[in-house]
Amino acid sequence: MHHTTSNSDLKYGLSGLATAPIGYLVLLFLPVYLEVVGISLALTEQQIGWLASTDSIGLAIATFVFSIYIKRVNFRKALIVGVVITVIGNLISALVTDFLLLCIIRSLTGVGEGIIVAVGISAIGMTSNPNRWFGFYTAAIVVVQALGLVLVPIIYNSMLLSGVFVAMAVFYTLPLIVIKLLPRKSDDYKSTEGAITNLSKQPNNLLNLALLSLLFFYMSIGGVWTYVSIMGTSSGLTLSFVSQALSLAMIAGLAGALFFALIGDMGKNIGLLFISILVMTLSIWVLNKGLTNTRYLIAMCVFSFFWSIVGARLFAVISDVDHSGKYISAAQTVVGVGYILGPILASTLVKGIGYTDIIIMGTLLFSLCFIVILPLARFKKVD
Repeated sequence: MHHTTSNSDLKYGLSGLATAPIGYLVLLFLPVYLEVVGISLALTEQQIGWLASTDSIGLAIATFVFSIYIKRVNFRKALIVGVVITVIGNLISALVTDFLLLCIIRSLTGVGEGIIVAVGISAIGMTSNPNRWFGFYTAAIVVVQALGLVLVPIIYNSMLLSGVFVAMAVFYTLPLIVIKLLPRKSDDYKSTEGAITNLSKQPNNLLNLALLSLLFFYMSIGGVWTYVSIMGTSSGLTLSFVSQALSLAMIAGLAGALFFALIGDMGKNIGLLFISILVMTLSIWVLNKGLTNTRYLIAMCVFSFFWSIVGARLFAVISDVDHSGKYISAAQTVVGVGYILGPILASTLVKGIGYTDIIIMGTLLFSLCFIVILPLARFKKVD
């Protein structure tokens, strides 16, 4: 029995790792993606904030619908639909120069992205040790992110904005390589785990609070992350240095994710979560005044290291207690909504050259995130 569990664990885990991070491409590349689109289409800072939300709108809708119908969906067919939508959406984006039209197309493309994410995350949530797999998942996210932050400016310089969209279309076909490893249906793992564990013991109220915590966290990330590149360049740092610094920060994020995956049950320590959120908050305050190359680089590396730990832990807290698969799928919707609301909220707070209000917003949201996750993080599972 143990052998079949570890076998399906590996299949579901690996296929999820190769799928979900690809669905999040645009959100991962966000700072440099917005910078190149902003330059190409001569957008205002407010328009950049709005564009930052467009893919997330489709993503949130798709993952929400997916979480409702998760029991009926054939994951493999869903993946094909998601890939087709995103590839077509990116190829059309390459031809569009009108801001409003681009926003509409990106929102529709987001639906495909959301389907890809939902399939991948559901597969990871079906593993028997989600704490570890969400650590690896966060690491995979960071690898994709680092590649994107390095490649987007290079592709843009040689093939302009249309080249960036075409390259993304190609990237979105990659999950098809692992389609055979994916579970077909959300209850495939019952056959490997035997009967499903006490559904009645699921603390739904605490799970709803955890989703709220996730919303606060990703609103903060969405708002701050949209403007970190611009915070750097407006302080006189060059775009090429900023994109390199963000790529190096991704390596720190990878270290954070692997650290989390490897410390096992120590990762469940509430003190670790508290310190991680506190340090993330302090590192964004460093961006507020008098940035030098070194300060920017260190702040972004520290921020990314602890972002990985907090992100992985928030997912694992939910996945640990959620036997239905609904909440971990809904969690993706919440991440999408956070990435919609965060940049929009931040774009209303941008004042000329000052970003202090965005940093205060980030600080408040991080604090709320920690307070609201506490009840579920302290919940003792009864099997």
